[in-house]
Amino acid sequence: MANKKNPEAVYSRDELIHHAVELFQAKPEAVIGALHSAGKNEFTVDEARRLVGQFLKGKVL
Repeated sequence: MANKKNPEAVYSRDELIHHAVELFQAKPEAVIGALHSAGKNEFTVDEARRLVGQFLKGKVL
């Protein structure tokens, strides 16, 4: 968790999508899907990584 002296960097959805392969080893389309239902437009890398991981591990019906 970030504290006031050292806040975690926050990035826009577009920046994370643009760097999807480097950050998450996933296609940009997967990052779009993972972040779509989050209900916000800015994320820390750790937040986005957790959402992408959950999205990629989800079952397909």
